Amino acid sequence: MINEQRLVQTFLDLVQIDSPSGDESAIAEFVAARLRRLGADAHVDSLFNVTAKIPGRGVGEKTKPLFFNAHMDNVAPARGIKPIVAGGQIASDGTTVLGADDLAGVAAILEGVQSLVEDGKKHLPLEIAITSQEELGLVGAKGLDLASFQAKEGVVLDGGGPVGSITLAAPTHNLLEVTITGKAAHSAMPEGGVNALTLAAHALTQAKVGKLDKDTTANFGIVRGGNARNIVPEKIELVGEVRSRNVNKLERATRQIKTAFEKALKGSGAQLDFRVARAYNQYEFGKNDKLVQRVATALKKIGRTPQYRATMGGSDANIWNAKGIKCVVTSVGYEQIHTTSEYIPIAELVKTAELVETLAGI
Repeated sequence: MINEQRLVQTFLDLVQIDSPSGDESAIAEFVAARLRRLGADAHVDSLFNVTAKIPGRGVGEKTKPLFFNAHMDNVAPARGIKPIVAGGQIASDGTTVLGADDLAGVAAILEGVQSLVEDGKKHLPLEIAITSQEELGLVGAKGLDLASFQAKEGVVLDGGGPVGSITLAAPTHNLLEVTITGKAAHSAMPEGGVNALTLAAHALTQAKVGKLDKDTTANFGIVRGGNARNIVPEKIELVGEVRSRNVNKLERATRQIKTAFEKALKGSGAQLDFRVARAYNQYEFGKNDKLVQRVATALKKIGRTPQYRATMGGSDANIWNAKGIKCVVTSVGYEQIHTTSEYIPIAELVKTAELVETLAGI
């Protein structure tokens, strides 16, 4: 049985360990130690990912493990989190994020496993990955070696809103880095230069950005360049992205943006360096998929009606699906993520732990 008091305390302990993306060593050791006390074979790798295996109880040797995943890093401001428990929910003091994204998932896995172990219930073998640097582009998941894992299905506990949502689809994501190199000149004699900033601005007015259709978005979020107010800017760097749940649309939108830059620079004498890198690939499941039905059945058992959604955001699930572990994302109850107003109702934290226990049980 899920112990609410212990679960809340575990969550409070976790969020008070500083774990901004790239600095997860302390929390990784804490999580690994907790898992070892539960009888898990737990390890911390060079990226500070935690992996653990827990033998099944009351099942055959050939029973396939179930995979659970959550991430332990937080977005800024994430140092010195001071959680406040009041009114049936947990929030930060307003100066930092809370870190429920995704330490709620981590706490739920720890409590769900502990409940199974303590109650002596039959359960599947479990394989667990608590990842680092998820918020920096799924870095921990990408670098995690899963060669020793046997699981073919799993659940990523990392979604906002009340427990009950199953994410059926997530996009493919292209990263764009664009450099325009013109020619510097004194601003009093601009005719001697090639203004990279003006060319970039012209290209951006022709590039299609924003919400392109129901499946596709494009954005440029960073522009860098220039040396002084009285110098024609020679080099401008732009950082952007395109994401879509349809790969053909993704590539078409990426090509359109590149063409816009090429046309803007044509005949100017400036040089264009347009680089595209794949951040992660999409996944998509139907409601009748066996894994989706498995999760939906577990949600019904804990008193929640399954809700189905598609997202435009990526998660570790994109990586696991590409690596051969079929995964969907489930919501864990946090609200207003990535803000200093983030909070989670305690009842949702409990339901997430119940979901872990139910999915793992026989």
